[in-house]
Amino acid sequence: MYLNQLTLTHFKNYNEASFNFSKLVNVFFGKNGAGKTNVLDAIYYLAITRSYFNSVDHQQIQHGEQFFAIQGNLFKEEQSMALRLYFQKGLGKKLLVQQKEVDKFSDHIGQMPVVMIAPGDIQLIYEGSEERRKFIDLLISQCNRVYLHELQVYQRSIEQRNQLLKDFYENRYFDRELLGVYNEQLINSGSYIHRIRHEFIDVFSPLFLNNYARLAGTNEAVSLSYESDLNRISFPELLRQSESADIDLLRTTKGIHKDDWAFLIERQLLKKFGSQGQQKTFIIALKLAQFQYLHLQKGVKPILLLDDIFEKLDQHRLAELFKWMSEGLFGQIFITDTQEKRLRDMLVQTELACAYFEIDNGAIISHS
Repeated sequence: MYLNQLTLTHFKNYNEASFNFSKLVNVFFGKNGAGKTNVLDAIYYLAITRSYFNSVDHQQIQHGEQFFAIQGNLFKEEQSMALRLYFQKGLGKKLLVQQKEVDKFSDHIGQMPVVMIAPGDIQLIYEGSEERRKFIDLLISQCNRVYLHELQVYQRSIEQRNQLLKDFYENRYFDRELLGVYNEQLINSGSYIHRIRHEFIDVFSPLFLNNYARLAGTNEAVSLSYESDLNRISFPELLRQSESADIDLLRTTKGIHKDDWAFLIERQLLKKFGSQGQQKTFIIALKLAQFQYLHLQKGVKPILLLDDIFEKLDQHRLAELFKWMSEGLFGQIFITDTQEKRLRDMLVQTELACAYFEIDNGAIISHS
């Protein structure tokens, strides 16, 4: 699977730009703020239907314009697929595949597997549980449509149950039977999600551990731990125990929407006891496991987007990553950096065909 063409119109700092890509490695270099990362984000947009960095669509429009458009041509299983994502102020967002509008964006998720590795990924360690759940949920959703559907059902059920709790308070009444109906909806979807998350971690964790060991070159004891109240108690009992708190706080205080993924080193929290180098290695190993999991489940190599990779890893770990490239672990790769020479020096060792794009202020200055 590879993207051979991309056209941007009024997207971020691009007025109009068209790219013809290599099947293997594509490099974007230029000063900070030139627009290198915006190209990677446009590719991510085509795959996931939203920005990797900012979920507010209208903020992706070039200043002074009313819309943006991203068009790409994807080759998958030797078949060409025309993609067009369009957003206009006041009209919203549309996605067209082969010139046919997609009714639900969720139907497109997973059709173009993609993995982004960016400097901000370190926040997966420092942010709250919601960011880690989003990361895992999106990864599983690209491979399991039922999981994505049940996530949506669960979220709607949470919103409806919370509204019911507010209605109880505002109207000064309590209907246990009605509450039980909403509980049943949560239990059905939540129990399925909990089971799939456990099945996921059984496959994902060994991939991650192998990656960390190879990148770090040590036998540091790192691990991923899936933390959920449902690991120790059934969902019906959990809701029964939390009912009083839910009524007092007017919201659902327990459930799989509170689950977390603990990042550990030597059985301690990584964010407290891991060095900066260990944390960076952990994130890269995590993201490479994301790539491997998608490849395993989807049967195609995802598109790999590497944003400012030199800011994340030291020379040893970078050399190991580029060695993986030369071994053919990845498919199509997109890389950004501020320095052309150091990228060329590293990539020449991989013996892979590369296309180089010099970017300046949302424009392609040179292409080789």
